[in-house]
Amino acid sequence: MINKKFLIKKNTEFKKMSDQIKITCSGCSLLCDDIIIIKHEKDIEKILGTCLKGKEKFNQIISKNRILNPLIRKNNSLEKINWDIALDKAVQMINNSIKPVLYGLSNISCEAQLNAIKIARKINGFIDSNSTICQGQVLNFASKIGITTMTLTDIINKSDVIILWGVNVVESIPRLLSKILFSRGKFRITGREIKSLIIVDIYKTASFNVLGTRDLALIIKPDNDIELIRFLKKYCREEYKIPAGGNSGIDKQDLERLISILLNSEHISILTGQALIKPQGEGHPMKELLELIKILNKYKKIGRVSLMMVGGHYNMVGFEHIALAETGKNQSIQFRNGKSVQTEETIISKLQNQDFDLSIIVGTDPISHFPAAISKNLSSKPMILIDNKKSGTYLIADLILPTAITGIECEGLAFRLDHVPIKLKKIIDPPNNILSDAKLLENILMKLE
Repeated sequence: MINKKFLIKKNTEFKKMSDQIKITCSGCSLLCDDIIIIKHEKDIEKILGTCLKGKEKFNQIISKNRILNPLIRKNNSLEKINWDIALDKAVQMINNSIKPVLYGLSNISCEAQLNAIKIARKINGFIDSNSTICQGQVLNFASKIGITTMTLTDIINKSDVIILWGVNVVESIPRLLSKILFSRGKFRITGREIKSLIIVDIYKTASFNVLGTRDLALIIKPDNDIELIRFLKKYCREEYKIPAGGNSGIDKQDLERLISILLNSEHISILTGQALIKPQGEGHPMKELLELIKILNKYKKIGRVSLMMVGGHYNMVGFEHIALAETGKNQSIQFRNGKSVQTEETIISKLQNQDFDLSIIVGTDPISHFPAAISKNLSSKPMILIDNKKSGTYLIADLILPTAITGIECEGLAFRLDHVPIKLKKIIDPPNNILSDAKLLENILMKLE
């Protein structure tokens, strides 16, 4: 016979030893807050609910790619040093610099971003985030044109149409569609059955596999986004004949259907990505899209159209908020005499013109991502890298300062892709008593004072 008292005792003991905790994942900008981990004493035993990006984030804890000690480059090889020497060397490199630049900052907490801005102010440096080549440009246009935004909750509860324009969310933000397209909301209780999906892209991506019979797939010619947007702007304001041959590679029938949806749907959510960031011809498609949304919201009889930028880095939006609050600018900030000054420079122009003598790279890998000529300029000057994993930038940095993984080994604030602030929790202790990005930057700042 099974002893019930024994079973109760064993289950109680297991419960004491293993805890089930609900956490937020910092694998991407979606910041999923429904991840479950099973923690046994001080270790994570199991993770439930993550996508591949989230799994990769947690795998970083024990990855061979992990940086566990401060390193300094001597005779073209890296040597371990202690933290006192590492911080002193960082301060020495900064003090010897006249034109320092700080870059990255989209994969760290808001607290760390604030400390980085304080350092840039203290040393009269130039600071820029990954958003300067991504969604930061959208906010620049929005400051002049205006922007109608929405949260994920708005999309879930209200949207009857979701448009993916130049963004492959299935691979870049894997769980996004499961949340906004397949979820049932307050006013859309039938979920996927009532919501229509439109995808506008130059080729079929993995996201097209989600399309159903009611949805609309629009394959346009490369660099023709701006032409299509301008056509829609004109048609929505006045009677305008649709050409028999269509526009931008889209046939007349699909154009008529697209226009009907834009003018008659209740709540349209447009999600865009990198495809609309670069200029096309003499114009900028993102600027034109913001103008189109403004026109649609003026002429639509019901509902509204909203826009959301889909950035990849988990706290890219956070830097925009912190920088705006501290300096009045969301990117490309130059300090002189402790004050931010007007400049047309970006991190790209700074590196192209070699207008710097030291780079402090935080939580990113520009050597792998920038064009070869720019990476060559970046590698020609002294560099401090602050990161938790090895990368192309790691291979050429002069001083490397490792950090804890935010949302796993330390806490911090981050902003979700829809500009909603989310608190990330600490789950386990970092190895080797490694500091958080925020604390490390704070220590550097204190030594500079």
